[in-house]
Amino acid sequence: MLDACLQWYDLAVSRYGELSIHRWMLRDEVRNEAYRQALLHVVKPGHVVLDMGAGTGILSIFAAQAGARKVYAVERTEVAAVARRMVASNGYDDHIEVIQADLEDVDLPEKVDVIVSEWMGGLGVDENMLAPLVMARDRWLGPGGTMIPGRVTAILAPASVTEFDGALEYWRSRPHGVDMSVIANITTHETFMTQAYLTLPDLVAEPQAMWSHDPHTCSLEEADSSFQTKLTFEAVNEGKLSGFVGWFTAEMSNGRTLTSAVGAAHTHWGRMLFPLDHPIEVVAGTPIHVELHCDPSVPGSCEFYWAARIGDGPLEEHDTRHNRQRTRQR
Repeated sequence: MLDACLQWYDLAVSRYGELSIHRWMLRDEVRNEAYRQALLHVVKPGHVVLDMGAGTGILSIFAAQAGARKVYAVERTEVAAVARRMVASNGYDDHIEVIQADLEDVDLPEKVDVIVSEWMGGLGVDENMLAPLVMARDRWLGPGGTMIPGRVTAILAPASVTEFDGALEYWRSRPHGVDMSVIANITTHETFMTQAYLTLPDLVAEPQAMWSHDPHTCSLEEADSSFQTKLTFEAVNEGKLSGFVGWFTAEMSNGRTLTSAVGAAHTHWGRMLFPLDHPIEVVAGTPIHVELHCDPSVPGSCEFYWAARIGDGPLEEHDTRHNRQRTRQR
């Protein structure tokens, strides 16, 4: 079991060392422009900036373009080498120092005026980076300093996801004469960052907030805790309920927001999907009860538990940790 845990840890912390995921983020113009505009608004000439989890260094370059005297770009993975080349090719060697190290091992020589980080997963907190962000704030953010983004709020809504329903139906249809139902059963106990095209009519009920955190004031205890919510929705029309989709809205310190919401401009995040065992038909007024836990796990990852009761139907429960353990045992 220890070897399996270590393999999962390696996967979680190494995926951002691969350029492929950074290419994806670098082509997210909604994300990049939101950060660029926020940094232009906040960073003043002479400011010192910490870019936590700098990746390829694009946010550090934005900060230098905005007038920062010094930018400390801290990146734990080998993609830091790419960041150094990006910094050099844009002519900011004298302003941006790329530091390849774990954040907790870094010792900056001065306080900073701004901390910028793209720390959000699909629900804000699910990449388990809020606690390191709070620790960085407590160590290095100077009096009156600013963090980008500010408050981040996670949202959940019951939804119809036709693409996902089709996949479950296929695995349960005995394709090629093979019983693949085990694949469907495993799949419904996993979470997915789905890029399925969803519109507001695909939402079965009105969205509701789950949790919200302002990194300026969030305590380390709160940042490192289990994030939990219990919500009751009411179906607004007749439709097929596939599960629950989640997203975040981030305040970008300039009066604007960055969001991965259904109906907003497309981003690389898409939405996080928490499936049901089977799609369920609902009518307007049907109560939909859900409990969801997001539990910090290894660096870069969280585990999830969700339980749902639709109308007067049975309670169904899903647990990514238990499902992953069962899959390993097989």
